[in-house]
Amino acid sequence: MKVVVDTSVLIALSRIGKLDLLRNLFTLVLAPRAVAEEYGEPLPGWIKVLDVKNKQLVRALLEYLHRGEAEAITLAIETDTNIVILDDKKARNIARRLGLKIIGTVGILVLAKKQKLIDDIEAEINHLLQKSFYLSRDVTTKALEIARKDC
Repeated sequence: MKVVVDTSVLIALSRIGKLDLLRNLFTLVLAPRAVAEEYGEPLPGWIKVLDVKNKQLVRALLEYLHRGEAEAITLAIETDTNIVILDDKKARNIARRLGLKIIGTVGILVLAKKQKLIDDIEAEINHLLQKSFYLSRDVTTKALEIARKDC
């Protein structure tokens, strides 16, 4: 399964030393050029960076979103990608309205727990929080409930 990533997930997973989860969970990880630039350092070679073609869609999305989010959504549509990984609520809502499947950073941790790539999801969520990653109490509670029930 292939995915398109936004900058926030790359930064969050990097901060807790778990960026490799993306490589272990998905067969192909794509990032638009804007996300690679926003990330601020070279992306690992296993993340394929692509330029978006539909500049008109990007411009339309820029009225509501940051460039990385706009390009991630556009790239997911252009490449017929199964999932786009976004954390921003507004970006997630727009992507959903455009027919895309969404997952966020915490969702990646839940998947990793289900596939036994991490042992303690609560520790990883706390690690994210310690690294100044904002999570609502509802998202945290729901993620822990899902992980406990399904793992």
